[in-house]
Amino acid sequence: MLLWIIGFSLLGSVGAVASAALMLLFPDGIRRTLVPCLVSYATGTLLGAAFLGMIPAGLEQAPAAPVMAMVLAGMVLFFVLEKWVLWRHCHDSECEVHGCAGPLILSLPIRNSRA
Repeated sequence: MLLWIIGFSLLGSVGAVASAALMLLFPDGIRRTLVPCLVSYATGTLLGAAFLGMIPAGLEQAPAAPVMAMVLAGMVLFFVLEKWVLWRHCHDSECEVHGCAGPLILSLPIRNSRA
């Protein structure tokens, strides 16, 4: 069993490094579009895994109804907050931010291709 764990860990690590190296083969314009979206996806995946990992701990501490009500309230609150921030952020009709929210969420500088 330990060999399976080590083998798949190495396979996942090599796969991740190979995928990251594959990004160097893409043209610069595609990379500028793709990398912020992938960063946004990775951030959401990590936060989702952490969030889903905390639900069982919360259910051990309190009854299910209040915990699930808070989970639902948190999801709705952050959904509305994200939509409000993305809606209010850009005042240009050709805004690059609305294509991918990664730069906005992570406060990365957005390069203007028209300049």
